[in-house]
Amino acid sequence: MDSPNILLVVLDTARASRVYDADLMPNLNEFAGDAATYTNAYTTAPWSLPSHASLFTGEYTSEHRTHADQPQFTPDATPLATRLGEAGYETLAYSNNFWVSRSFGFDAGFDEYHVGWELFHGGEGFAEVGKKHTDIPGQLRAFAPKLLSRNGPKTLANALFLVTLWDRYDSGAYLTNRQVKQWFGGADEPFFMFLNYHEPHLDYDAPDSYVDSVTSAGETPPDADDVNQDAWGYVTGDVEMDESDFEDLRTLYDAELRYLDSRLGELFDSLEDEGLLDETLVVVTSDHGENLGDHDLMAHQYCLYDTLTHVPMIVRGPGVEPGERDGFVELRDLYPTLLDAAGVADAPAERDIRGDPDRETVGAEYWTPPCPTSELRADYGELPERVRSFDRGLQAVRTDDWKLILGTDGSTRLYDLSADPKEQTDVSEDHTDVVEQLSGEIQSRFDPISADDEYTKPDVSPVVTNRLEDLGYL
Repeated sequence: MDSPNILLVVLDTARASRVYDADLMPNLNEFAGDAATYTNAYTTAPWSLPSHASLFTGEYTSEHRTHADQPQFTPDATPLATRLGEAGYETLAYSNNFWVSRSFGFDAGFDEYHVGWELFHGGEGFAEVGKKHTDIPGQLRAFAPKLLSRNGPKTLANALFLVTLWDRYDSGAYLTNRQVKQWFGGADEPFFMFLNYHEPHLDYDAPDSYVDSVTSAGETPPDADDVNQDAWGYVTGDVEMDESDFEDLRTLYDAELRYLDSRLGELFDSLEDEGLLDETLVVVTSDHGENLGDHDLMAHQYCLYDTLTHVPMIVRGPGVEPGERDGFVELRDLYPTLLDAAGVADAPAERDIRGDPDRETVGAEYWTPPCPTSELRADYGELPERVRSFDRGLQAVRTDDWKLILGTDGSTRLYDLSADPKEQTDVSEDHTDVVEQLSGEIQSRFDPISADDEYTKPDVSPVVTNRLEDLGYL
């Protein structure tokens, strides 16, 4: 075949350091034995909405301008799926991330776009009913009119699925794999498939057997219900956690990755069983990492430290020489790489990472928090001074030796990575020449962070809005 199939897999919220642990994720690391493994891959943003926008456009946040204050994905650049569709690819997606959904425009260019919390596309939601009515009779009365609409049967099926099965065993990986395996059996080639697996995201609640498998010998496996997983409660000081609490939290996080690894093994087997593996360019990466007590933070907000920006990236398939690559690459480089692999005529081939990457720096942006401190104050009361400072945008540039982070509040943080790889000590006052040099790099690379003149209000279903609230984003 002239053009390879393309399978783009995002392991949501997966830290590179944990993914590359062969004991923790043996199936993925065995798969990577025949792949190019990029040990210095970095995302362009620390959370799902802007990072996926970069993945689908090849642009930084300041270029595609999809962020918390402008969440609708309406870029000037032609999205990846659209360009591949125009090149003759069948395009489809299976997403388990509520941000990366039709509600926010991420279905642009896809022939099919499936989300894990719906059995059928087109039905209305049930979650908003439960928010307004706590009693069963009230819920039924509010929901009954929806069943009389044209999409009534789909609505009923989606409602039953949402309140009985969704998110009970995992975050969608099992059902996604079933659907993908079935689709592979009748695949039309060439195809572009995008998958988002959401398991490593809070809350961490993997099946007990996987928690047992990653618990240190002689230790009692932690119970997800007994470990604080309220990131905002910890950050605001409302909930106290010590190192033993974070050890338990890391175990639960690892259990999610171990479980996801088993599902990835199934995915790779499905490709091979259908005779598609050798004809498919497979990319496995992450949209961002996770803080597990690092920098006195949980989840993936308010910073641009490597704990959030360093991501795994594995590329296997036609035209890719296996081996470890230690040069810098960015998540947005996958856009031109995949277009070039598909033979799209005007793909920017100089950013094709299938060769040896030669970047000297990587950059990242955090335009505005999706959960501003005003909302935290409403939920948790008066906030510590440190937390009040979180309402600011950040832009960063990283080299082998240095990391500079500039804030819209005037803050400057410089880290000597050779001496301080965990980014604990600001040395900006001691190295003003480095600050000046990297500040110039930030200014030349990014547009200044500013409010958008126009705001596109997304058409978001109550199901998605309520779920984002449950996850702590809104």
